[in-house]
Formats: sequence, structure tokens, C-alpha cells
Amino acid sequence: MRRTGHVDTFAEDRLPPAGEQPQMLFNLPELHYPETINAAAWLLDRNVEIGNGDRRCVLAPGGLTWTYAQLQRAVNRIANVLVTEYGLIAGHRVLLRAPNTPMLVACWLAVLKAGAIAVTTMPLYRAT
Repeated sequence: MRRTGHVDTFAEDRLPPAGEQPQMLFNLPELHYPETINAAAWLLDRNVEIGNGDRRCVLAPGGLTWTYAQLQRAVNRIANVLVTEYGLIAGHRVLLRAPNTPMLVACWLAVLKAGAIAVTTMPLYRAT
């Protein structure tokens, strides 16, 4: 049984055989999730839906603060561009190379919301 909505199955096709993968145990009630889930929707949209839209969720050096609703608007705009203008489909890999900033958070969540796989690198990492 496929447990992903990915159309591009590159990453899934390269997983170890099922017998070599770790067994995931979700015995605690707080670990019971729907059969399929979009992490960005669960972490962001759900918080806006339950009334946390005006709460701070991103605090950056220099005093920059984003609420859940502000972050959600940025994420939705970026995800829309990725899908409609760049043709991103579920399962594509997207390389994000940027310093830790609120916009990187928005881009990372937008990639997930669009159904893709975020591959984040730090620009400070250099080959030795």
C-alpha cells in the first residue's frame, strides 16, 4: 500500500525495502494522525483554523515577528507560485539554500504544502 500522495516517486523508490525500515509505533493517543497528512497544513493551517492566527509563531533577531496568519499568507503565495508558475508536482525535490530566516521557514513550509520534498542546505557549509 502506498502511503504517499507523491506523483514523482523518485524518493519513495529509493527507500530501503520494507523489511529494513524501522517499525513506527504510534501507541500514544496524541500520535494518532490521519492516514495521509500534509505537514504544512497540520502545523500551520490547523493553527489558524483553531483561532491561533494572531499568535506569534516566528520570532527573528532584530525584532521581526510573524503570526501564524502572516506566515500562512506567505506560504500560500510561495506554494502557488511553485505549482502554477514552475510546474512543481508532488514528490519533486526542491533545494533550499539560505540562511535561517523567516523567509526560509516560509519557503520550507510552502514546498511541503505543495506536496514536494524540501532539501535544505546551509550556505555557511563549505567543502573542506
